[in-house]
Amino acid sequence: MSTGFYELLGVLPEADVAAMRAAYQEQVAQTVRRLRAAEARQQDTATLEARRTSLAEAFAVLSDPVRRRRYDRFRELAQTGFPSDLDELWRVSAPSMVDPAAAAALDVVRTLTSLKVGEPFGTVVVEEAAPEAESERTVPASGTVPGTPVLATHDPDPITPLPKRHQAALDRTVPPAEIGRLLDVYGPTGAWLRAAREARKLDLDGLSASTKVARRFLEAMETETWGSLPAATFVRGYLRVVLRTLELTPIAEDAEEAVQAYMTRFHRARG
Repeated sequence: MSTGFYELLGVLPEADVAAMRAAYQEQVAQTVRRLRAAEARQQDTATLEARRTSLAEAFAVLSDPVRRRRYDRFRELAQTGFPSDLDELWRVSAPSMVDPAAAAALDVVRTLTSLKVGEPFGTVVVEEAAPEAESERTVPASGTVPGTPVLATHDPDPITPLPKRHQAALDRTVPPAEIGRLLDVYGPTGAWLRAAREARKLDLDGLSASTKVARRFLEAMETETWGSLPAATFVRGYLRVVLRTLELTPIAEDAEEAVQAYMTRFHRARG
């Protein structure tokens, strides 16, 4: 039986994010020490690398409220048994799959309309075509009335406001030593990128605006969702841009080594 995320981090299912973060940092620090000792003795480090990846995945899921809710629900179903009936399976799993705010909004809409909102297989209602209304006044076609100029008229184009550009500003109040220590704690992982970004008080939208890298790629790099990333050449370039933007390159002396180590994990996962 595989080890669950809570067991891997050594925390209880009711632990809060702060407790999980502390447990994660402790587990990663222990793994990094063992990893470096194994590298010094030229031993195989595949198991330790896999453990560090698993720790990063566990923390990424459990620190996200939506992903944690889904994980908890399916963890519960795995223990009690999945229903064999598909409708029943959806009934018991839907609360964890649908955002509570969206579900509440859907309930409000249902009270305001008779349409079958939220029913994907509802009956298709075909409305009869409305009869064309007869015009009260017949307007002659253009050019049929002598001496009448034809004026070209058109509706003005709708003005679409431009989206506001997300303003990104780094928080440089965190001591450089503290930022540099993150690499020792997390290792060259997606969790390291996320921790460094959060230490700089920058969200994914802000980082995307600063780096010109799509938000979905930045998120995939942090969560190590390798299948959602483009070719290795692009990922390596994205990673270097992120490090420069977060001002990690001057702090982490082995930043380029961290890039290579991250890409090694990328290639190993992608085959």
